[in-house]
Amino acid sequence: MSKEAENAIAPAQASPLFEHSITWEDDLWRADPCDVDSVHARARHKFLDLLLSITSGKPSHARMLLFYGQSGAGKTHLVRALRTYAHHSGKGYFGYAQMSSDVSSYADFFLRRLVNSLEKPYDPFNRGESGLKRLADRLAEDAELMAAAALTELREAPLDDKGLARLVLRLADDIVAAPRFEGQELDINIVRALLYLQRSDPRIDGRIRQYLYGRPLNELSQAAVQGLDANAGEDRAFEIIESLGRLMWTVDRAALVFCIDQVEDLRSLGEEEKRFEKAVRDLIQITNRVPTSIAIISSLEEFYAQVRAHLPQSFIDRIEKAGPLHLAEARTADEAQQIVTKRLELGEAEGLDAASNVTSLFGTEFFREIAGLSPRRLLEQVQMRLSGEAVPDQSDAGAHATSGGSDGKTSIAERFDRFSLDLAADIPPDEGALAGVLISALQMAQDENSADVKVSIAPGSWTSEVSGLDLTVRLNNGSVFENRIFVCNRGSQGGALKRQIDRASTIGQGKSPIVVRASDFPPNNKSGTGQSLRLYQQSGGRRLVITLNEWERMIALDEFRKRSRQEPGFMAWLAEARPLSGLPAVAELLRLDLLGRGVSHGAAASGEAPEAETPSNVVNLFEAQEARGLQVNPFAGFTPSAAEEPERPPIDVGPMPEMPEREEDRDQIVLGRELKDGHETVMLTKSILKRHAAVLGGSGSGKTTLALSLIEQLLLRRVPAVLIDRKGDLCSYANPDVWRSVEGEDRARRNLREELGSSIDVAVYTPGRTSGRPIGITLLPSGIAELPEHEQQLLANVSSAALGEMLHLKNSATHQKQSGILSVALKLLGAMSTSAVTLPDLIYILESEQPELSELTARMDPSGKIRRDLVAQLDSLRHRNWALFEGGGEPLRMEAMLGLGRYARPSRTRLSIIYTGFLGDNENILFWVSQFLSEALRFCQRNPNDELQAVIMMDEADLYIPANSKPATKEPLESLLKRARSAGIGMLLATQSPGDLDYKSRDQVTSWFIGKVREDTALRKLKAAFSAMSGIDPAQVLPHQSVGEFHLIQEGVVCPMKAKRSLIRADQVPFDRIEQLAHETLGNDEQQLKLAFW
Repeated sequence: MSKEAENAIAPAQASPLFEHSITWEDDLWRADPCDVDSVHARARHKFLDLLLSITSGKPSHARMLLFYGQSGAGKTHLVRALRTYAHHSGKGYFGYAQMSSDVSSYADFFLRRLVNSLEKPYDPFNRGESGLKRLADRLAEDAELMAAAALTELREAPLDDKGLARLVLRLADDIVAAPRFEGQELDINIVRALLYLQRSDPRIDGRIRQYLYGRPLNELSQAAVQGLDANAGEDRAFEIIESLGRLMWTVDRAALVFCIDQVEDLRSLGEEEKRFEKAVRDLIQITNRVPTSIAIISSLEEFYAQVRAHLPQSFIDRIEKAGPLHLAEARTADEAQQIVTKRLELGEAEGLDAASNVTSLFGTEFFREIAGLSPRRLLEQVQMRLSGEAVPDQSDAGAHATSGGSDGKTSIAERFDRFSLDLAADIPPDEGALAGVLISALQMAQDENSADVKVSIAPGSWTSEVSGLDLTVRLNNGSVFENRIFVCNRGSQGGALKRQIDRASTIGQGKSPIVVRASDFPPNNKSGTGQSLRLYQQSGGRRLVITLNEWERMIALDEFRKRSRQEPGFMAWLAEARPLSGLPAVAELLRLDLLGRGVSHGAAASGEAPEAETPSNVVNLFEAQEARGLQVNPFAGFTPSAAEEPERPPIDVGPMPEMPEREEDRDQIVLGRELKDGHETVMLTKSILKRHAAVLGGSGSGKTTLALSLIEQLLLRRVPAVLIDRKGDLCSYANPDVWRSVEGEDRARRNLREELGSSIDVAVYTPGRTSGRPIGITLLPSGIAELPEHEQQLLANVSSAALGEMLHLKNSATHQKQSGILSVALKLLGAMSTSAVTLPDLIYILESEQPELSELTARMDPSGKIRRDLVAQLDSLRHRNWALFEGGGEPLRMEAMLGLGRYARPSRTRLSIIYTGFLGDNENILFWVSQFLSEALRFCQRNPNDELQAVIMMDEADLYIPANSKPATKEPLESLLKRARSAGIGMLLATQSPGDLDYKSRDQVTSWFIGKVREDTALRKLKAAFSAMSGIDPAQVLPHQSVGEFHLIQEGVVCPMKAKRSLIRADQVPFDRIEQLAHETLGNDEQQLKLAFW
């Protein structure tokens, strides 16, 4: 079968990728990996010309853009792409308003929508800081405007409301007096408001939000922010917008971009011509007040033609000065194929070949047939084709375009939009009340996803310090997540937040803790709160900011539901619109990214793939335009592959600590230093390794050095380790030469290596080589009869599969019967035997006509011929692999490998290295390792432990758990990843071929260290596996890392770091030397390794 045929995607698999053809407002704030930049290229180019002209200091008189076209032409999709361009380049702050609300003042409406837009994550590819937080930080962290000491005082000093007001007033006065602000028409109150945000205090943030909305503050709210003058005046909305726009330019050299969309919805409100004129008048006012602003109007073609006739000519001149841009509805055959291919590429997470799928799914003529349709109609045609529905004639497209949803659902959607805008929701200050809001929201989100998500929620009030809830999420793919969520909204000043974090760390043990907060967390600096946060995260805790607009959406929907839930169509609207599932916080808590819905407009994957992908043209888009005088088409450039781009120079992070610097951190593992400013030490709580780790990186990335640094520190803390070594470099620990001192070496490092050498007991095993230190192999470990029935069957299946690979059994009917007989025979042997089961035992039971075996296999082999053939094949296998099956050696026991019980050596911690190079081909290696994994599973069953009691490192793990095959090691390794944590066994997977690794078990591994990777296939798979949870785009960051630089990803938290070097340099050890070293380590009481220090 051809590779294309093997990878071909079935229509039923592809159909969900095309289900959602409409771009919703919630989609706008995230980049769209399905974007095809050749669609509406002229409009994109025009916007970029204008944006770059403004931000390069060349203000243009034409600062309004009009996009018009038919329904389904892709107007909102285009706006989404423009927002991505502006924010990814850092050249703009994008505000957005849909004109479906009945408002009396468009200036007030535009202000509220601008602030709401600024509260969304700024970066379209990452869930990070909001636009408002970015603007506030750019202002406060500018060294020319504020000294570092003053900023620290503003953020951390324990001040009362009056003291804080005095500080804010003084700092704001200094800022506006700076030369940079000379001549600026700036409201100093907006500067003060942004300074207040530096407190990261939800109590203050809510009041600042109301202030920026232009709303008056009541007496109590005003008392908390005494540094702000009262909001007053008819033009107050314009004054706030102007001040925000001028600050964007002054402190960030960025333009204010504001877009009004869906203006045709004004028809439903009546007097649409007058309303449109008022809206345009206020947009013109904004562009007049903010010289570095761009206003965008997006409209249906016929609506603009209708209202244009009623506009003053001066308004028309302003709107059309840059040239009205018609968005053509019809797409060419080539564009249609690009649009469909982009969607199919989302299937690459499952190893599918999109390029071949286009032809295999649709044939060569399909795209010519659908040429001329709008993007929306095109996607609907493809979806119907794949789902088997009747495809309407293209002549019916107009009727189909207006059918839409039911009137009931449309009415509910419009009323909810108006209700949300009109509701001035107060975010409750009480944390218990916020927990109640979150509980209600999660329950409604379950209703939105009733077929895919089930939640169990128990409110929690564990202490006076923190409130929260226990949340269990069950997904339709079988995944179960148990979290304890804490609402920690107190200020960091005075230690209140620190106490909450400390209590959460204690109470959260036993469940995955998540601390949520309505404001940004303080940085993980050397303050008490920062240290508590760092330790909390290192022990596996997660943190999540639920922004004020997300809380507002939850409250609004809860109120709206109470009023509308009895209406026909309400639940149907809820399930279709999914207004809560689109909130990043809700999507993260319910793990909606794991549902595999394909393209959806609701959850974190809404309107796009589960991963956030940077379009190939975006990175160099603006450099290309600037370098060529804004004249070239930015979409015509070529982006080289990652392998062709140069590696950037390494970042100097200063001296690397060898051990934790503070006594209370002695139980921490030192990983290295952060790559960002400050270069803080990165540490890992030892116990988190029970939840496993993986180190990925291409050749020369420093992967092995980082993995061995972890192992060495665990050994120093008396945690034994087993290393599965395929290349022979890990055997270096048995070589006395590597323990010598290095000239000029740091004394602390030398002393630590000597301490390690004197505290470990090194054993090197050489299965397959009797002259080294062999291990006797068995088919089943001893004591299997004591295990539960399903465990016995699992181990029998594993051994049967491993033997089948060595016998080259495939998928024919005869081979399947042989495999079944092997499994039955091994299960019987395990149940009957009190000792380990060997290959001769298996041959004996197969040729002895054992009655129970004959009965159980009678239908598979009525004549006995298959068993006789099996006996002959197994006997041949035994003779061909004599050293493997009958070469003698020590029994395979985890207790011996870990140096436990009678195998323990006083004051020494066992380091066992198993070199598999003598086993020969991969089938032999996989057989042996599968038996090792079976023994590890047996050990876990017999030895539960809450503490980390051992670690197993599997180097070149892609051989044992590959993406595109199912060797005998795959099932037991997947099982071990699930069960080892209950026994306190940590698994450490390492590979230099991350493109070949299967990531379906990634949720079982908590800590991922990803180093330099340049191979395109690996980058695509890493993107599919980690972009959604981490927000990083591997293709942009991984190829350019230097040796020893990694991204640590732990449950969505990303930390770029420079890894600490291991004490021992692992170089390839020759085969004969490995054999000699292994023999020297033979016997705990016979001959011990003599380590030389000088």
